[in-house]
Amino acid sequence: MPITPVSERGYVNPGLLVESDWLAEHLADPDLRLIDTRSAELYAAGHIPGAVNLGAYGGIPRTPDGEMGTPEAFEELAGHLGISSDSNVVAYDAPGAMMGMAAWAFAYFGVKSVGVLDGGFEKWTSEKKPTTTEPGTYPESSFKSNLAEEVYCSLDHAKAVVGSPGTVFWDVRSKEEHEGTEARNNPRPGHVAGAVHLDWTELLDPITKTFLPGDELRSLLGSRGISPESEINCY
Repeated sequence: MPITPVSERGYVNPGLLVESDWLAEHLADPDLRLIDTRSAELYAAGHIPGAVNLGAYGGIPRTPDGEMGTPEAFEELAGHLGISSDSNVVAYDAPGAMMGMAAWAFAYFGVKSVGVLDGGFEKWTSEKKPTTTEPGTYPESSFKSNLAEEVYCSLDHAKAVVGSPGTVFWDVRSKEEHEGTEARNNPRPGHVAGAVHLDWTELLDPITKTFLPGDELRSLLGSRGISPESEINCY
């Protein structure tokens, strides 16, 4: 099945997605930092050459109540991952939700160039591109956080704006989690009052696992009342 190039899908920010062919040609780039966000078990079974496993370094820093960790904690993580201000960071998953979460967190803490691998590891392997079981590593680096506050919805902010006109809370989890029939370790099953539901997997083509074209995404999001004019808070 032919896959439309990212540049021809009508996205506003096509640079947020990285195509597998481009990545295959740039694995040796000195500024590339390839971050595998899958489990340690899946990473050990096979990964893209050079990639480092995010979980091996503790994952994205969080506070005990789930808020984002401190800039200092992220700077320590970035140092272990070899991320500096000049790095070109590419995150990938199976695909899975963690790739987007990691890319968003990197952007929040001030990584300038960050994207996710379109189609993830599944597309990469389906194209017979190289894999390895040899752990990847990058030289330790120094990183200084520069928070992009506008992309983060803290608990305090959520409490202040929930129910406000022009504000949308988008529940990207499964239908069962949204409805509260599956807790997934959440102490209070269900969803934020008034939140709209759209499982993040619906943004992907079910066969290729690549993101849908821009017009299809706009239509899908619009059907849930998610528009660029609103303040959109995802969880």
